[in-house]
Amino acid sequence: MSKRRFAKEKTDRLAQARIEILWRHALQEAKTHPEVAKKQMLSARKIAQRARAKLPRDISRRVCKECGAILIPGDTCRVRVRHTRSRHLVVTCTRCGNIRRYYSSQARPQA
Repeated sequence: MSKRRFAKEKTDRLAQARIEILWRHALQEAKTHPEVAKKQMLSARKIAQRARAKLPRDISRRVCKECGAILIPGDTCRVRVRHTRSRHLVVTCTRCGNIRRYYSSQARPQA
């Protein structure tokens, strides 16, 4: 293994570990101090950009892309299941009104 590849893998591991730590802290702070949680997730996103890595899907889907708020169903977001055209989940941020759609890969059950 080359030195450059080893350094890249080490950087990726460190970035992912730091992102996970920031995510856990942001979840703890989300209800009481949403601005602190927002700043922590902004830091996590910057760490991912510097390391040229993506935020894990379970984290990126729970952060609003517009305002950076942690999306907590019933508190900071509204979640609806829709069946028009194709089955999908609609997540609406209650702080900024941003709408995200997540399509389901499963087919509709036949009646």
